[in-house]
Amino acid sequence: MKKLQNGSAFFFIIAVVVLSAISIMGVWNIFSHDVITKSFETLGLLAGVSVLIMVAGRFVDSKEESALVMGPDGQTTVVPDINPTFTSIRHLTVGLLVVSVSILALLGIMAIWEVLAGDVLSKSVSSIVILAFASLIITITCLDRERHKLLNQKISGGVVLVVAILAWIFFVSIF
Repeated sequence: MKKLQNGSAFFFIIAVVVLSAISIMGVWNIFSHDVITKSFETLGLLAGVSVLIMVAGRFVDSKEESALVMGPDGQTTVVPDINPTFTSIRHLTVGLLVVSVSILALLGIMAIWEVLAGDVLSKSVSSIVILAFASLIITITCLDRERHKLLNQKISGGVVLVVAILAWIFFVSIF
């Protein structure tokens, strides 16, 4: 089951990268408005399906695969069996996320000082936001496959609902 989940996670990451590239090309009018709209809808659908698969996988695969590792003090400890590729992908996408947010801040400053304006500014901001969102989705997918403690926090359903409503309002106001 773990190989199937890892394979689907890799497929999902590749799909996010491809659809993000298509979305960026749509922003710069390489593709039509219809293509970019469908790419965003597809990306959102894949993100939702990925969350469902991650949650369902925890119920189906309740037995954690792990390995025994000999520590420096001679003690053996049990560590989960994690594919190191997900850690590398996560490090790469977190770096991309930091760079994207930094460039967004720079573009914001340039817009305040009226260095950039109009169509170039909106297309640049849209492209960077697409990169940042794709990086966030890929990072969360990698954290889940690594069984990271950050994703094992107890969160109430009310918090999830409020965040979903705020995200919906944010995305509706942008588009």
